[in-house]
Amino acid sequence: MGNPFMEESMDLNSKVVMPEKVVKDLKNIYSLGKEKYYQFMEERFNANSKSIGDTIPRNKLVMFSKPGTENHKAAGRLTELKNDRALFSRLYIASQTREGDVDEFFRHENQSTPPSLATGGQMRQGDKHNLLDCLEGNLTHSHNNSLDVDCKVLDGPAVVHFLGPGTCCTFEDYAKVFLQYVVKELDTVSRIDIVWDIYKSDSLKTVTREKRGCGTRRRVSSSTRIPGNWPAFLRNTENKEELFRFLAQKCAHFYEGTKVIYSTVDDQVVCSSRGTISSAIAPCSHEEADSRIFVHIKDMAQQGHTRVMIRTVDTDVVVMAVAKFLQIGLEELWVAFGTGKNYRHIGIHQIVSRIGPEKSQALSFFHAFTGCDTVSFFSNRGKKSAWQAWEAYPDATEAFHALCSRPHDISKVTMETLERFVVLMYDRTSELQGVDAARRHLFSKKSREIENIPPTSAALLQHTKRAAFQAGHIWDQCLVPKPFVPSPGDWGWEKCYGQWVIVWTTLPEAAKACHELLSCKCKKTCKGNCKCHRANLQCTSLCACDGQCYGK
Repeated sequence: MGNPFMEESMDLNSKVVMPEKVVKDLKNIYSLGKEKYYQFMEERFNANSKSIGDTIPRNKLVMFSKPGTENHKAAGRLTELKNDRALFSRLYIASQTREGDVDEFFRHENQSTPPSLATGGQMRQGDKHNLLDCLEGNLTHSHNNSLDVDCKVLDGPAVVHFLGPGTCCTFEDYAKVFLQYVVKELDTVSRIDIVWDIYKSDSLKTVTREKRGCGTRRRVSSSTRIPGNWPAFLRNTENKEELFRFLAQKCAHFYEGTKVIYSTVDDQVVCSSRGTISSAIAPCSHEEADSRIFVHIKDMAQQGHTRVMIRTVDTDVVVMAVAKFLQIGLEELWVAFGTGKNYRHIGIHQIVSRIGPEKSQALSFFHAFTGCDTVSFFSNRGKKSAWQAWEAYPDATEAFHALCSRPHDISKVTMETLERFVVLMYDRTSELQGVDAARRHLFSKKSREIENIPPTSAALLQHTKRAAFQAGHIWDQCLVPKPFVPSPGDWGWEKCYGQWVIVWTTLPEAAKACHELLSCKCKKTCKGNCKCHRANLQCTSLCACDGQCYGK
């Protein structure tokens, strides 16, 4: 059979592929056991540093049958609480001897990650769907499936998620079920486009996908049996890549009169025998289906179609549809949204008419700024409270629109507008203009918890960069097949061990920045190299000298 580790190792019956961590542990299991044996003998018989009855720690090897999971959220939250307790204890002790600059303290985050934007060191998540209630208002919904449209675009990954395999035994069976669904959607239109995601190794969404978990790797072929846990199967990126290509090729073999199915495959497009592929839709470099959808809608409009429907469950698609509707040039654009009892038809043209063109074109940045897959949500401030703040502060519209159309231009005036908007998100009656002043006021006068006050101005700037990158460089270019997208490294991200990680703030945390918290290690008279002496500060009980001498 050869070396099983030369390529992906798998169970020959189930086609389940062995994860890389399992392969590594299996290859090293003998040497690890040998190392632990010699360690045991040395500690208990030669050095006598441990009793022979002491517990032997587990190696926690990952096995093929039990890949293992990790959960750092609770540990991260506990660390945050301990850091808060230590910081405020030190502040209290220092305040007994020194006069502090409270304004300077609130210019800095109390942790390495801002509590208003992060939890456990990771981005805060929220409910994007709440934005739809704000957009739709009192608009009446149509729940039937008989809207008169010319073409449809399917968000392929969304369809795969809600169209489960049911009683299907193999992926060939599931492909038939999927194609039946597509053909049914094709009944009343002449063209249907299926758009799939592309998964890139250095994607900003890698962290988001990892938080959802990673399912077992399984090869996709016509004869492979359907896994018992469909959602877990779809949590593995390689599984989805193979499945999407497999389904796209099956759809390309469809033939029925003059009707055409287009389906994306990586950066290209395949189509059924009657179709011709336009250079306007392929090649295409968009990573996600939610933005690539609009490349296809623009092509439909250029081909003379005036009424189009999108099938999705993603709020981001609705936001981009509202933002780009006037530019596309359709008469009607509908979104068949949700599943089950939440399924409805959303009239994008109706929303644009309701909220107006200015607000529509500024919507992308508002959505990114208040929280999406690559930008943090604000703690305890959802889409509805942010929308109410926007209605109370219409001046924010110009800043939102500017950062959609000119994301590279984050001016001082724009940041002042955004700071005022964030202040209103946290306190609708506040007269304060800046977030740093609002942090002090809300914490000291209104007894807000540290995670329930705005981020610092430095943290908000990095947050704004990430929102501008997503809204301006990704979503605003959704009509361009091959957009130029700059490196995220200049937009609130940095590369660490091959992956993009968030730059939360460029200022040090309060414990390191505020000189009031300075302490020395002097055990006798404080002079010379004493930190407190050099800073012209009186020693406190935090110092090794216990504040018994004066660093002056």
